[in-house]
Formats: sequence, structure tokens, C-alpha cells
Amino acid sequence: MGEKYKIELLPDSKTCYRYLQAGFSIIVLTFLVGLLALAVPNLIPIYDVMVMPALFVGLGLLLYSVGTHLHIMHLNMLEMREEDGSHK
Repeated sequence: MGEKYKIELLPDSKTCYRYLQAGFSIIVLTFLVGLLALAVPNLIPIYDVMVMPALFVGLGLLLYSVGTHLHIMHLNMLEMREEDGSHK
């Protein structure tokens, strides 16, 4: 049953981890740029325009990585089951 629904888009969880790192890095970078904007008041208008899209992309990558990881775990569970519903 697992072979019927298995799609080899992400062969391992390393790809999920890279998306997780990228999303977290974008969020931390946005925070650090915010600290820089507090030090230099001329950068505040630029930061106001940049913060929402950057956080949206960062949180989107985090959510995508978690969902993909859960999908891979589900496919692994399907592979461990035999056709009659019992485990190997």
C-alpha cells in the first residue's frame, strides 16, 4: 500500500532540516536588522516595510518544514506495514 502513494520528492529529513534552518535564520536576521534600525533612526521606514514579508517567508518555511517532516514520517509508517495491516 505504501508504494501506491509514495512520491520521491524528499528522500530524507535533511531537506526538512535545511528549510527549518532557513526559516529560523530569516526570522533571526529580521530581529537583528530591527536592532540595527533602533540604533540608526533613518532605517526605521525601511524596516517597517521589510518586517512583515520577511517574517511571513520565515514562518512559511518553518511551517513547510514541519509539515514535510510529518509527511515523511507518515510514509515511513506506511512502508513498515504489510498489506494485511500487520507490521513487518
